[in-house]
Amino acid sequence: MFFCQEAFCSLTYLAWICFKKSTSRERAVPLFKMNVYTKMNIRLQSTIIVFSALSTVFAQQKPLFNIDKEYSNTGAETYEEIRSLILDYYYYDGLTEDDLYWASIEGMLRHISPPENPNLAQLWTDEEYEEILNSLKGIKVSLGFTSSFNSGDGSLTVTSLTEGSEAEKKLRIQDRIVRVDGEVLKGKSVQEVNQLLDGEVGQTSELKVVRDISVLDVSLTRDTLKNKNLIITKIPNRNVALIEVKSVSIGISKELEEGLHQLKSDGINALILDFRNNLGGVLNEGINIARLFMNQGDIVLRTRARSKAVSNYTGSENKFTNFKIGLLTNEKTASASEIVVSALKDHNRAFIVGKKTFGKGVIENTYKLANNYRVKFITNAMYTPKGVSWQSVGLLPDYFVDQSENSYKSVIQMSIDERLRSDLHLSTALKILSQ
Repeated sequence: MFFCQEAFCSLTYLAWICFKKSTSRERAVPLFKMNVYTKMNIRLQSTIIVFSALSTVFAQQKPLFNIDKEYSNTGAETYEEIRSLILDYYYYDGLTEDDLYWASIEGMLRHISPPENPNLAQLWTDEEYEEILNSLKGIKVSLGFTSSFNSGDGSLTVTSLTEGSEAEKKLRIQDRIVRVDGEVLKGKSVQEVNQLLDGEVGQTSELKVVRDISVLDVSLTRDTLKNKNLIITKIPNRNVALIEVKSVSIGISKELEEGLHQLKSDGINALILDFRNNLGGVLNEGINIARLFMNQGDIVLRTRARSKAVSNYTGSENKFTNFKIGLLTNEKTASASEIVVSALKDHNRAFIVGKKTFGKGVIENTYKLANNYRVKFITNAMYTPKGVSWQSVGLLPDYFVDQSENSYKSVIQMSIDERLRSDLHLSTALKILSQ
């Protein structure tokens, strides 16, 4: 077994859905499958409490979720007995011993994953792993749009368009796609629709699109596209900039640092960091983003592995510590994004506006197997600078703002002037910064 150095801090199941299928919808499961705003008082009250919390957390290692099974200590014998019974008496004689071994592997990986994210631990083929790496670089092969699938009427609703893609010129947000390459989508499963959308670079698909009362035929060719994961917008007539971080992808901390230098030169003194719907990404990128706003020596993140040794990641330079910062979150702010939220919150470097975050406070490592497959599972727990785990519970905002998913998807397509009127998170943060 060989150790692979990439440490992923991502909601892999959700990320896999997003880049692999270009749609945001629930996975269909076959019947049989064999192969404003309320100020919240959430500060720790004294140094004594902080040290007490740290000593409690790190005194002994406990699982963040239940992984124990109350059975007798005869697991190996019971496994072999059940395996033999299934091979002898299962109704379908095409079931093989190898099928059961792979099913057992899947079961093991589900068992060691959090209940709310049972597909966090994963087994990937070499090709699937390559696609995962590309997704973390913000690269994917697609038709240039993302969509949500309505199984009731059999339509895909366009939710976003990739900048620079052919789809950006031919489609609009809220367009409804009802046929792909002549095939009606109604009655198809999510997996079948995904297969229609997937393809190789250069392959063309014909789409039947409903726009208002018009029906259009649109031809799109798949291409290798890079997502724009960092968007910086100056807010008119204010020394404030909106920074939207869509995904914590490889290289984004360096890209952000360059943007912050420019904003500083332009006289910007306040930032609104938008991490809504950011499912995470690369561990070190999340740490490095937080470090940009930390004082030297400030603890950014604490982690703990099986060895029980606590590792502390600290700030390295006082690069951008003079910005006033508001940070926007929702229930899809997760993983590497939560590293930034917890660090800035614990050190009072930002106030948090929005909803409680997702609650993924673990790190996975990926190992290369002898057959070139990769297996990924949890190897570390993460803790805030004050020593608190956010696994399964999330991080609370300072100012609670509730905005629906549909409303969020709508406002991010607006101009900045329209957003200031319609985006409740953004307008709330701006109002607080102005106080």
